[in-house]
Parts: sequence; C-alpha cells; structure tokens
Amino acid sequence: MSSITTDYSTLYSYSGSSLASLLSDSSNTITDAESTTRTASQTDTVTLSAEAMAIAQRDYLGLSAQGKLTLSDFENAAESLEETVSTLLSSALEELDIDSDQQVTLSLNDDNYIEVENSFSGSEELETALNKSSEFTQAFTGLTANNEILNYTEYLQNRTTSLADYMNSTTSESDLLSLASKFSSIKTAGTSLGTLWGISRNETPYTYKYNPDRS
Repeated sequence: MSSITTDYSTLYSYSGSSLASLLSDSSNTITDAESTTRTASQTDTVTLSAEAMAIAQRDYLGLSAQGKLTLSDFENAAESLEETVSTLLSSALEELDIDSDQQVTLSLNDDNYIEVENSFSGSEELETALNKSSEFTQAFTGLTANNEILNYTEYLQNRTTSLADYMNSTTSESDLLSLASKFSSIKTAGTSLGTLWGISRNETPYTYKYNPDRS
C-alpha cells in the first residue's frame, strides 16, 4: 500500500508570512516630525493587529474586507483582477515597444517576484518594469492567489473520491500516521487567508498567459 504523497513540508513558510511580506502596511514607518530630539531619519515601527492584518490581506487580494468569503468571492475577484492585469500589461508592452500580439506567460515565484517565463525581444525589460509597478504587482498577486485557491478547490474535489478509495481495510499504520501528520500540520498552521493561499500555491500553482492563442 503506497502512502499519500501530498507534501506540506513548506506549509509554515506560507502560514501568513509570504502574504504579510507583500503588505506595505504590515510594518509602517512614520517620521516623528514634531519631536525635537529625533532626526528626520528616525522612525517608529507600527505593527498591525491580527484583525487589521486579515483585513489588509483581503484588500490586497481584491476581496471584501469583512464577512464570510465564498467561492464566488474568489471568482469575482479573479475576474476583476484579470481585466486589470491585462490592461496594465498591454500598456507596459506599448511603452516598451513590444508587439501587442506577443504571447506573454507570467508566474509568481516563491519570493513573490513576477517572472516572464517565455523568452522574446524585450522580455527581460518587461519583467523588470512589471515588478517595479506596485499597481501591477498587487493586481497580479491577487489574480494569482485567487486562481490558485480556485484551482485548489477543484483539486480537492478530485481528491475526495481518491481519498475515500484510499481508506480501506489494507490501510497501514504508517499510512494513517502520514495522514494524521498532514492534518496536524494544517491545523497548527491556523486558518488565515495566508495559510489557505500557501497550501493552494504549493499544490496548484497558477500561470497567466496573455494572448494565449499566439505562439
């Protein structure tokens, strides 16, 4: 009996830290202009509460700030953000004098850096420009996160039957321990949006294609 191969070894790296690092408001620096004993370069660090961070995360991904999130929320956010990404990317191509019909394949790596996966004239310049644009990086991060969560939903639907078939009279002790370990890791990591995105990103990474029908 083979054990389930789902690997959550990178789960903790996604339990909020990856998404939190993208939020400029997660660690605000505020210059104390009124103090006569501080220089202009001295700053105070303000850390958001867990509740404020959760709201900031939702806002960053284009989701409603409060209330229960449903699959339709992720779908609507993804649809809206895809339009934004397409529009901004089209503008970037025009500014760099790159053929508007050029197929562009984008992905977000583990360091939250946008990569142009296909090579063409101006691809490196485009990659640099997209990563320098805070508007584009936020839109693309949100698009990626929402689609990865939606893709993970489909993955879970397919896994449900497989998991039910897997649990039978021949299931071994080591198999059960493997399942228990995965469940325990997920439970310990928490229930934040960052955790959900982390698991989704690990299992079902998303790739965006602009002009997908072009070769």
